[in-house]
Parts: sequence; C-alpha cells; structure tokens
Amino acid sequence: MFENFAFTSYCVDMNIWGELKKSIEKYNKILIITGEKSFAAVKENLLNALSDKYFEIKKYQGECTYEHADEIYKSSLEENFDLVLGVGGGKAIDTAKIVAWKMKKDIFIVPTIASTCAGTSALSVVYNSDSTFKEFCFYDAPPKKIFIDLETIKNSPSKYIWAGMGDTLAKFYEVRIKYEYMISKNLPVNFPSAMGVKLSSLCRDLILENGEKAFYEKNITEEFKKIVLAVLVNTGMVSNLVDEFLNGAVAHSVFYGLTVLPRIEKEHLHGEVVAFGILVQLVMEGKQKEYKELLPFYKKMKFPVKLSDVVVMEEFLEKEEEILKEILNGPDLQNFDFDMSRLKETLVSL
Repeated sequence: MFENFAFTSYCVDMNIWGELKKSIEKYNKILIITGEKSFAAVKENLLNALSDKYFEIKKYQGECTYEHADEIYKSSLEENFDLVLGVGGGKAIDTAKIVAWKMKKDIFIVPTIASTCAGTSALSVVYNSDSTFKEFCFYDAPPKKIFIDLETIKNSPSKYIWAGMGDTLAKFYEVRIKYEYMISKNLPVNFPSAMGVKLSSLCRDLILENGEKAFYEKNITEEFKKIVLAVLVNTGMVSNLVDEFLNGAVAHSVFYGLTVLPRIEKEHLHGEVVAFGILVQLVMEGKQKEYKELLPFYKKMKFPVKLSDVVVMEEFLEKEEEILKEILNGPDLQNFDFDMSRLKETLVSL
C-alpha cells in the first residue's frame, strides 16, 4: 500500500509563462477561476500563454463558499473542461480547488500574491456566506503544478506577503504543540508526519532570518525569493505530509473564532490575525521565553501583539462567550485539551 502525500511541482522565477504554456499542451479546454484584480495583474502574460487554447474565465466573487463553487461548477459542465487553472490569492485558489474536485479534473495554480499555502495544500478553507468560518474541505492530493512569478508577487500589495509570513510562522508552532501532545500521550507518529515535523522548522527559520529584508527591500532579492517559497511551497509541503491532527492549533483557532466579529474579515488579513494567535498559543503553553524572543521581530514587522490590535474591545466583550466557544470548538482544537478560563485570561492579558 502506497502512502499518499503527493507534492505540488513548482516553477519559480524561470520564465514561468513559457513553462505554463508547455505544461498545458496536452489540455484542450481550460477553465480559469480568478478574481478581477488577480486577472488584471497577469492578464497579458497569461493570455499569451493561452493563445492557442480554448479557455473560459469565471470570476470568483470574494469568498470561498460551497454555494459559489457549485455555481461555477454547474455553469461550466456543458463545456467539458479538462483542466482548471486557479489564478489569484488563497480564496480564489481554494474555490478553484473545490471546482476541480467536483469536476474530477487536474488543477494548476498561478498565485498573484504570497499570503497562504493554498496553491500547494490538499485542502480548501471554506466559509459561510456571511464570511464566518465553516470547515475544511480535504482532497486526496494537492494541485499538480504551481507557477510562481516573483515579479507579479512583488508588484502585489505588500500587506499580502506580510500576512503570509504570519501564517507561515504559525505552521512551525502549531505542528510542534500538536506533536508534543502526541508524544506526551504516547500516540504513534507515522513517517510522513515525522518528516513534516522536521520540515516545519524551516517555516519559522526562513521567516525570522529573511523576513525583514524581504519585506522592506524594494528589489526582488534572494531573501524575497526564500520568503515567497516559504509561504507558498514549504508550508504546503508540511501541511500535506503531516496527519490532519497536526495541521493547525491555537493560532488558527483564534482567527476562526474571531471571525464571529464581521470586522475581522473586513479589516484584517488571515495571516495577520494568525500571527497574533501564535503569541496567544505560546503564552498558553507557558513558553514565555519564546514569546519574548518573538516580540522584537513582531515590532519590526508591525504584527499585532495584543488583542486590541485586531478587535474593538467593546465588540469583543459583547460576544466574548461565543468567540471563546468558537475558538475551543474549532476543527484545529478537536481532541485537544485547552481550558476556556485560561484562554480568556490569555487573550485579554495580551
């Protein structure tokens, strides 16, 4: 029996448009799922790569929901597409993955920002129509290929790679806390998960070593390339290697719980709030030394360091009980012991 932890092949900064053109040679009909801004960012290069292909463009409408993915799927059935091409950020890509899964077709990815590992992970983060978190949708394998144009990423709003660094940092801390929990309970850790645990340390190291220069330097540097690969590729590889239990912990649960407040999704980015969630997690773990060691980097990067950096406290206090329940009942903390009073105390103290 074969272990199934396929990786996404990636092409970065090496005439990716020519590589895309070669990779789609065997496909006849291509469904492109993208957003308005994403498509505008790559329109000329993308259309050149598709010049001799039949394709149709479906614009995703701002949220990854089953209902919206189903609309795209149903409206595309008659064309019998044989490839889905997801172009954009995490939510557009996650929508494209749902559609490709429904169609049972291959999917390639062209990211236009570096904010999550959606382009290389075997899951979609699915929301309700009101932008609150719904669930994860898991797949047997991640997208087949990802084509990363560093110039496109660099020209995108810098807030996205900034948030991507927060999300990537969390992969190390969340995998570690779950791994330590498994070891403490004498639970077996399979070989792919053991590989993922080791690989997750790069998610932290690459960000802490290269993040500041990559973010503030105007040019495309080697540090910038390392950060882009850390966000888009390294995190996805870890996600695909480790068991579902090891994917996500307190940092992400804090984000999903706080989406009870509409302001979170409207005014903040996923990785920004997850970065704050890392601090919550470290304090709850009693890892005060590591918490303090992260603060100088957070301050240089202007990541949130206290609850009031991400919420209006009056709104939080109005829905505090609901938020705490959502955090503790989220998928990342199922079968994992954390105390509500401890969580409340930690959130408010930061």
